[in-house]
Amino acid sequence: MKRLSLIAAFAGLAVSSAAAEDLSVAKDQSKVVKLTSLAATVVVGNPEIADVAMQDGTTAFVTGKGFGTTNVIAMDAEGRQIASFRVVVTANADRAVTLFRGGQAVTLSCAPRCEAVAVAGNAAPSVAAP
Repeated sequence: MKRLSLIAAFAGLAVSSAAAEDLSVAKDQSKVVKLTSLAATVVVGNPEIADVAMQDGTTAFVTGKGFGTTNVIAMDAEGRQIASFRVVVTANADRAVTLFRGGQAVTLSCAPRCEAVAVAGNAAPSVAAP
């Protein structure tokens, strides 16, 4: 998958510059966004919140990295803005729970049984519950 050089690597892409709706993405999940024109440059406001990977000039994958809101701007080869929108990264609704033990955190995904999952900042996943 081709990855465009991003000035800031987190956000989402809007289908057109007139789009006013936010793109909502769950943390550690991705959404596909189709642009109306070929993008030559993609800029993400805050790379701690989101990442954008381009498959081709019009197909972007927006991945939630941290909770919060940022923006994405896409420009064509002539420097015209073809997309501009906000990305809101929300909690993942996949039945996850985080356990805090002392100074360590372990995240469990409980569907249908609880198993530890890798999450940045957590202890190494080694806990499983029936």
